[in-house]
Amino acid sequence: MEKIEIRYDKRKLLIGIVIMTALTIGCTYMAFFTKTFATNQIFKIVVVPLSIFVLYGVFTQLRKVLDNISIITLTATYIEINEDGQPQKFSWTEIKELTIEKKQTSKSEVDILTIKSDARTKEVNISTLDKSVDDIRGLIKNYRP
Repeated sequence: MEKIEIRYDKRKLLIGIVIMTALTIGCTYMAFFTKTFATNQIFKIVVVPLSIFVLYGVFTQLRKVLDNISIITLTATYIEINEDGQPQKFSWTEIKELTIEKKQTSKSEVDILTIKSDARTKEVNISTLDKSVDDIRGLIKNYRP
């Protein structure tokens, strides 16, 4: 078996980038160029830091799209998780528990892959990856001895 790399789904990330950028441009336009809100100084003061915060989020998401780093790498001997730029390898023999479960966040439900060994535990959100949860579950079943 060869190495399988699972990356972020670029379509999902790009949709979020476009929406956040459009909202930022729209709010900035309303705050500085419309008659209704241009006279409201408090709205201008709120929009500037909020726009900076949203643009920071846009750039972090854009960096994920451009870097094209594999988040999960499966081989016959190990599974590697690289969600936050620090890859962690787990050999198949050291893994004590490997589960995929749904967790409720503040607004939505996400799928989490949890890998536990004797020394460490790693969780990764697999809802935003380019393979579905069932595909990832099947790949793990094929690669794990």
